[in-house]
Amino acid sequence: MQKKFIMALIWGFVLVAGPVSSQELANVAKTRNKQIHDLLDYRFRGGFYTFEKLFLQTVKYTDMARQNCIIGITIVSFQVDCEGTLRDVKIKNPLHYGLDQEIQKFMNATRGHWNKCHDNKYTRFSVPIQFTMEGTRTDTLDPVIVLNGKNPGYVCSSDDYFLGKAKEALAKRKGKKAQTYLDILIKRNPYNNEYYSLMKQAMEMSAKKKKRKKKKK
Repeated sequence: MQKKFIMALIWGFVLVAGPVSSQELANVAKTRNKQIHDLLDYRFRGGFYTFEKLFLQTVKYTDMARQNCIIGITIVSFQVDCEGTLRDVKIKNPLHYGLDQEIQKFMNATRGHWNKCHDNKYTRFSVPIQFTMEGTRTDTLDPVIVLNGKNPGYVCSSDDYFLGKAKEALAKRKGKKAQTYLDILIKRNPYNNEYYSLMKQAMEMSAKKKKRKKKKK
């Protein structure tokens, strides 16, 4: 399932969007985040900052996640109809280790806090949330809400570390090994198109290697 999700993102994001500069990505993130802020200001009682405050009060960085250095951006999509009923909650790019359950607990806590509306175009939400830990260098450009956790007694590896390892594996024609590092990076930032480009290379490399092995048999 995870591989299918990654491939869908590769073809849907990288090939359609094409090469995008860091400045363009920053502008896209800024525009997206403003739209989410505005929508929550309209639909959630007390607005975006009350939504964020409730999240930070409700969600805990689980010990299991911290001990395993689980860091990443998960995207919560849901619908709140114009009568204020919450439904169809989905967690995209799930991080597991108890964090998805924490998000579900938060979403349940928002029930009864939604304003009514008069237009269905204000009913769909997609909110990026980042889980990160002190001392670890990660991309904080894209999420709308950030939960900073205490490190587990040691500093978790940075994004640059995993990116360097992925590129090193690709240079050595080790596609499968590169995929392991890129899986981590995509969890950490599902909006970074460089990771999908590299993942595509790694998958193609692995497929060619597999094909060569079959021919030898």
